[in-house]
Amino acid sequence: MKKAVLIISLPVLLAGIWFFWPQPAEVVPKTTPKIITPAAAVKPANTAVAKPQQINVTEKIPQPVSESFKILASAYAAELELPPYSRPLSADDEHLLAPNRYIPQTVPLEGGASATIVMPKFRFSYPEAIPVTLQVSGIQVSDVSVILSAEGTATLVATEEMRGTPANWSATFDAEADWNGAFEISVSFSANGQQQVLKTGIGYSHPVATITGVGDSRGVGSDMLIPVKIAVHQAGYYRLRANLFTEQRQPLALLTGNAKLSEGQGEITLRVFKAVLQQQSGPYILGTFVLEKRPAVPGELTQYGDSEKAEYKLDYFALSQLSDEPWQPDAEELQRLQFLQQMAGQQ
Repeated sequence: MKKAVLIISLPVLLAGIWFFWPQPAEVVPKTTPKIITPAAAVKPANTAVAKPQQINVTEKIPQPVSESFKILASAYAAELELPPYSRPLSADDEHLLAPNRYIPQTVPLEGGASATIVMPKFRFSYPEAIPVTLQVSGIQVSDVSVILSAEGTATLVATEEMRGTPANWSATFDAEADWNGAFEISVSFSANGQQQVLKTGIGYSHPVATITGVGDSRGVGSDMLIPVKIAVHQAGYYRLRANLFTEQRQPLALLTGNAKLSEGQGEITLRVFKAVLQQQSGPYILGTFVLEKRPAVPGELTQYGDSEKAEYKLDYFALSQLSDEPWQPDAEELQRLQFLQQMAGQQ
């Protein structure tokens, strides 16, 4: 009897990849700052829900599908060579090196003109002020103002007039103690007799925990362990991400640690796999912190902590303390790899 092999339609293929592929560590915030043009919003039309396509049984996997799985299997196998809590970092990883960077988006206007909202970042912590800049090109504007409102409810929180040069207008919102959550910034101005409005979103919160220092590093197996001291204001399940650099600020690794913390003094230990240190024995610099309190129930928002210092220096560390044993993926990760290899015809 011939062995039956599955041929999978594209939607089913993508669903299978999604199911078996590991959920990546969140390295960028859940929402990207958006800029909305003054054009009227268009609601998407209702569309019928497509029925799931049938899986047909045939004698072989089509070559394009097989080749796609070979690429996925090869990429995933390479990823499993290193632990998820200690990933290599390079100068090209801009989104990891500046995870709170605000990305300006230029909005085209009539006659080749344009306008852009510019901000230093998009997530703020109390008591930070919120500076907003409007950059315009190819057009004369007037009556420039900016409004801060609560996202979702549109409740007006603050308003400021913007001042500056014809090309750059700016204003600053001074923090209020009750600011917490997602906010919308609306910049309005007059140009060629028309009122224009640009919008973008930001986050503002009171820190739920604060990084206060870093303890002495030590070696366990193939990992260098870095204890990070945290003053916890709200108990919960926390995730800490930080970047490790050489003393010359060469990026080495993105580190991720998790812990359930109670109120008071707590600690999250970051682990650095020997292979990502690239024979660099320090001193090191630990910085670019993203400290998150994970949602406890569905619908609850992620809350953020801060750090007393932007970075902390770590002393010299003897790599001879660490073993050269390879990373061992867990059973679930190996199952995913086996699935991809089977679909690629490699087993």
